[in-house]
Amino acid sequence: MTYVINGQTFRELIEYGAKNLARNRDEINALNVFPVPDGDTGTNMVLTLQNGVQAMKSTELSQNAKSFSQAIVYGARGNSGVILSQFFKGFAECFATLDEAGAFAFAMALKRGVKCAYGAVSNPAEGTILTVLREASEHACKRIAKGKYETIDEIVAGLLKKAKSSLEKTPDLLPILKSAGVVDSGGAGAVYIFEGMYKYLCGEEIEGADMSNQSQAPTIDYTVYNEESVFEYGYCTELLLQLLSSKKRFNYDSFLDKLSKLGDSIVTSHNESKVKIHIHTTEPEEVFALGHKYGEFLTIKVENMSVQHNEIYGSNAQEKPQQSASISVYTDVAKGSFSVLCVAHEASMKDYFIDMGADIVLLCDRLCPPSASDFIELFKKAETKTIFVFANSKNTYLSADQASKLYDEARVIVVNTKSDSECYACLPMIDYEEDDHDAVLEGINEVISNIQTVTVSVASKESTFDEQKIEVGELFAFTGSKLLSVGNSYVDVTCEAIEKIMQDEPKDVISLFISPKIKEDTVEKISSFVSEKYMYTELSVVETKDDFFDIVLSFE
Repeated sequence: MTYVINGQTFRELIEYGAKNLARNRDEINALNVFPVPDGDTGTNMVLTLQNGVQAMKSTELSQNAKSFSQAIVYGARGNSGVILSQFFKGFAECFATLDEAGAFAFAMALKRGVKCAYGAVSNPAEGTILTVLREASEHACKRIAKGKYETIDEIVAGLLKKAKSSLEKTPDLLPILKSAGVVDSGGAGAVYIFEGMYKYLCGEEIEGADMSNQSQAPTIDYTVYNEESVFEYGYCTELLLQLLSSKKRFNYDSFLDKLSKLGDSIVTSHNESKVKIHIHTTEPEEVFALGHKYGEFLTIKVENMSVQHNEIYGSNAQEKPQQSASISVYTDVAKGSFSVLCVAHEASMKDYFIDMGADIVLLCDRLCPPSASDFIELFKKAETKTIFVFANSKNTYLSADQASKLYDEARVIVVNTKSDSECYACLPMIDYEEDDHDAVLEGINEVISNIQTVTVSVASKESTFDEQKIEVGELFAFTGSKLLSVGNSYVDVTCEAIEKIMQDEPKDVISLFISPKIKEDTVEKISSFVSEKYMYTELSVVETKDDFFDIVLSFE
C-alpha cells in the first residue's frame, strides 16, 4: 500500500497517466460530436500532459511539482488540454513546499485542481471533462473526510471508479452528446489518466503507449519513388541549438535574417542560450551549416514533405493543396497604437487577414492548435502595449486566453471569434487609428454578436442528431450544435440551411466561403437562389484553399 508520495512517486503517477492516455488517444479522438474528421481532443491532452512530464527532472517532490505545474500550463493545447493543465496546475501547486504528501494532502490537491479547472472557463458547462474531474475529486474528498480512505491507492481507485460513472452520465447533462450517441471526449481522457495512475500503483505495466504527436507511425511505401521522382515540397526541418561561447557570437536578429533566406514557414524562439528552429527548406544542409556556426545541435528532425504529402493524398496528391500541422508566422509593422494577431487555418485566409490589416498571422492546422507558449512567443513580436487576438476557433480560444494571463508585457485582449469567417467580417470594421482600445473592442464585439456561421461538410462517420440519421458520405449543414439540413447535393443542403437561418432572423449580408472542390455552377445556383428569394440581401463569394470544410456561410 502507498501511504505517501515523494518526488519519484509523483513523477511516475503522472507519467503512467500520460502513457495510458496516449495508448487510448485514437479512441478519445473518435468521440467527436459532429461526423467530421476533427477529433483531436486525445492528441491535445497527450501533448499537454507530455509537456509537464518532460519537465520533471528532480527526485524532490517540491521541485517536480513546481516544474510540472509551470510546464503543463505553457504547453496546453485545445480546450480540454487547457482545462487539464489548470487542473494539474492546481493539483501540483499543493505539493510545491512538501517533501512528501499523504492521502489527505492528495485529496486536498484534487480539490484545488478542480477549482483551478473551473476558473479557466468563463461559462463552465456540465457534462464535460469538468464534471468528471469535479465529481471524482469530490468523491475522494468526502471519503477522506469520513475516514473511509487512508492510502493513496484507495483514493486513486475511488477516483477512477467515480470518474467512470460520471463519464457515463455526461450525455444526460449535455444533449448534444446524447444526440450524437457519445460520451464527452475530454472526460474520457481524464478517466484514462486516472486509470494509468491506478495501474502504476498496482504495479501493472502499460504497453503500446506512443507519446509522440502521431498516434501511430505510418508505414511508407518507398518503392513508389525512383530516379525520375520529383520532390517539390522540400523538408520540414526542426532543430534545438545549444549556443556555445567557443563559437561565433550569436545575434538573434542577424541569425533570423540569414535563416529567412533559406526557406519559409519559419518559427523560432530564443531562450537564454538555446534556439528552437522550425523551417520549411529545400536545403536542410544549409540550415545545419548556419546553426553549426553558433553551437551544437541537441535535437534534429528532418521530414520529407513530398513523401508526407504523397502518403496523405496518394494518387490524388497533385489535386490537393498542401496541408501541414506545423505553425507558420507572418508579421507586419503595427499600423496604430495596438496590434492585431489572427489565427488562420488555411493559406488563403492568412492572405486575406494580412490584406485586411492584421499585424501578426499564425497559420496552423485545425488538428494541431497552438499552445499557450506558442502564443506568448507571438506576443513578444508585437510592437505595441495592446494586442487584440482573434483565436478563430473554440479549440484555440482557451490556449490564447491562458497565454494572455501568463504574459505581462502588454495588455492582451482575446476576442472570442469561433471561425476564420467571423474574423473576416471583423477586420474591415477595425479603426486602426483609434487610440481608445476599449472602444475598438466594443466595436469588434458588436460585429461578432451579429454574425451567425453555418458550415457544410461531408460526414465521415454514421451519426444521428435529433432523430435524423446522417450516413457516411452525406452532406450536412450545421450552426453551433444545431443541425440544419442533410442531403447529397451541395446546392440543396446549402439553400435549405440559408432558408432556415433567414426564417429565424433576416440578414443583410451573406458571405459564401467555398473550397476548391465546389464547382462554379454550384456557386451560381446558390447565388441565384439568394438573389431571387432574398433580393435585399447581399451575397459575396470568397474563394479559399480549405480542404477541411467544403462551404462556410457567414450571415451578418
